[in-house]
Parts: sequence; structure tokens; C-alpha cells
Amino acid sequence: MTAGRRGAGLTAKWRIFTGLPAGLKALIGLSFVVALGSYMVTPFIGVLMVEAVGMDIRVAGVLVAVATFIQFGGSILGGAVVNRLGLKRTMVGALALRTAGLVLLGVAVKVPWVAYPAVVLVAAGPALYLPANKAYIVTSVSDDLRPLFLGVSSAALNAGMGLGPLLAALLIDADPVVLLVGLAGLFALITAAHQAALKPLARRPAAAPGTAAVPATAAAGAGGRTGKRAALRGALRPVLFTGLAFYLFFFFQSFIGLYAARISHVQVLGWVMLLNCAMVVLLQPVLADRIARADYRLLVVGSFVLMGLGMAAMALGGTPALLAGTALFTLGEVFLFLRCDLELVDRVPDDPAFAFGVQRLTAGIGGLLAGVVGGFVFAHYEAAGNLGAFWLVVAAQCAGAALLALLLAGGRRRPAAPEPPLPDPAPAEPAVAR
Repeated sequence: MTAGRRGAGLTAKWRIFTGLPAGLKALIGLSFVVALGSYMVTPFIGVLMVEAVGMDIRVAGVLVAVATFIQFGGSILGGAVVNRLGLKRTMVGALALRTAGLVLLGVAVKVPWVAYPAVVLVAAGPALYLPANKAYIVTSVSDDLRPLFLGVSSAALNAGMGLGPLLAALLIDADPVVLLVGLAGLFALITAAHQAALKPLARRPAAAPGTAAVPATAAAGAGGRTGKRAALRGALRPVLFTGLAFYLFFFFQSFIGLYAARISHVQVLGWVMLLNCAMVVLLQPVLADRIARADYRLLVVGSFVLMGLGMAAMALGGTPALLAGTALFTLGEVFLFLRCDLELVDRVPDDPAFAFGVQRLTAGIGGLLAGVVGGFVFAHYEAAGNLGAFWLVVAAQCAGAALLALLLAGGRRRPAAPEPPLPDPAPAEPAVAR
């Protein structure tokens, strides 16, 4: 009986997906291609700066750190840009910025000073694109379907993130100019596909049949701004735990490659990242409804505990320990990051692009702090010949985050969503901004 119900639920979700407007289905597919192309270059920017451009490794490190902060922290501007340009034009413009940045990176191989504006443009693209991408999705579906489709979107992005580095590893020995210009061409096509496939959305979803539509500017006055500030004050705890989650995640993302190279072989990194992304792809959409309804405190505490156990497993060294630790860490990531998205959007429901911009700003701050702190800690234990202790330090921080969540996170549950109705045979397109 349980298996039958589960199969019926999956069938219903599939029918909901197939009944979506063509533009939204295209965006989910394009999200995969964007992440694939992005992660063919993003993890290797430091290598390109040093090996192809000839930049000093210390300068390259600073440039990459600044680019990382721009890529995440710059998303706080996403809400303002969306308010001025709209969701579709923001995404198209952001992809054009990244295309231009990739062209300039190719030029920088011959003209090194061009690397500075090139890296900034490459980072600025996703800073604006990703908040608008997620906002387009949550604006296009009902509140009940937000968890499912944020999970599907995350799965598409993570699939691209997992496959991109593996594909790039096969091409990294090619002429860097050819590789970068080829990627620029890919992003030009992606930009054109967004322009052709997406409908301009109003800032609010269409009203239900038989009700009056809410004007897109209704929340733009002083009352709307006051409400946003009040909502953000209520979101301080979710923002805190989002920042902690990204701080701990960037220890994993930034230092797992160096650790793998020291104790095994850098090629292990490809399998580690593939496992990380594959688990998110396979688990997050399936568990989305349960993650949305779970007790907030228990979910956050449990997620940090799982992340800590994963870090402690990595301290054992060896490829099996790395893979087992990655699996535990990723399980915590699957639960935590989707719920962080949902909590922030729930608190700023009238401006999801702004909510996702705040989320990515906390990610940028967390990544910057993890890079600074982790660099010193990693160097200390490498000099001491005890790299495993690095992950024990990270595990201890995960335990501290879990304790903080136990004390401060409320036990709020999101209301259970009713069973979604099956789509009409010919669903209406999303609301078009007038």
C-alpha cells in the first residue's frame, strides 16, 4: 500500500511537471546547462590565472577570493535589478555579462591586465542570474509547489556542477584560448535561448480564477518597504543559520581538493564532487515536501550534526573515508540548504529575488570567512604533518553550530501542503507583465 501511494505521488509530481508552461520547463533545463558551462571554468580560474595568464599565485588567490565574494555577495543587488528590469531581462543581461567575461579571459592570455575586469564580469553574471532564476521559479508556481520545484531547480544546478568539472578535466590541456572562446560561444547560445524561451513575468503570480489580480506595484510604497524591513527582522535567525551553513560548506568546497591531492590524488576530487552533486540531484526533489514540513529546529540541528560527522570521517584519511565523509556531509546539505531557501522566501514573500539575494550575500560572507580561517588552519596542520586534524576543527565548528541551533532556532513547522491538483490539459502561460 505504501509503495503504491509513493508511486502514485511520484506519478502526480511528474504530471505536474509535464503540465508546466513551456517557459518554466525550459528554464529548469537551461539551469543545468548554465551550471555545466559555469563549472567548466569556475573551479579552474585560479589555475588559468597562474598557468595561462602568468599571474603571481598570491595575486591570483586574492583575485579569486574577491571574485567569489562578488559572485555571492553581489546577489544582494539582484532584487533592485529585478525591480528595474524584470526577471527575464535580468537573467538575459547576467548571462551576457558572463559571456563577455569569458571572451575577455581568452584575451587575457595574450593581454594579462584584461584578466582583472574579465574575472569580475565572470563573477557578476551569476551574482545577478541565480536570484532571478529562483525567483522566476517560485513566482511561476503556487506556494504549495515551491518546495518541489526549488528542489528540482537545485537538482538541475547540482547536476551541472557535478558534470562540469569532469568535462573540463578532459579539456584542460587544450589551448586555453580555444576553451574559453568555445565556452563564450556556449553562453551566447544560452543567452539567446533564455531570450527566446522565457515569458516576462509580473512580480506577483497570476491571481486565481475569479479573483482580481494584484498590481505588481502594490507593495512598492512606504508600507511595502516597512513590511519588508519587519520581515527581514523576523528572518534574522534563518539568515544566521544560512550563513553558518555556507561557512561550513565552503570549508568542504575550498579545501577538499588540496586535501585529496595531499593524501591520495587530485583525481579523487572529481569523484567526491560527483558524489556530492549526485546525492543532491537524487534526494532533494524526492524529500522536498518532508524537508518543508519538518520541525525547523530539529532539521537544522540534525543537519549540522550530519555535516560534523562527515568532516570527522574525512579526518581518517584515504579515499573510502573521503567518500563516506562526503556522503554524510551532503546528506546534511540536502536538508539544510533547501529549508534555508524556503524560510527566507516565506518571510519576504513579495520579493523572492531580494530574499535569494540576501541568501547569497550570506553565502559570500560565509565563503570569505571560511577561506580566510581555513587557509590559516590548513597551513598550520599541513606544516605539522597532521592534515586530518583540519577536518576535526571543522567538525567541532559543526557541533558548535548544532548547539547554537538547539538554543536559538524556533521549532516552527511550515504548514502541510494539500495534495496538488492535477494540471489542466492546456495550462495557462504565466502572467505577462503589462
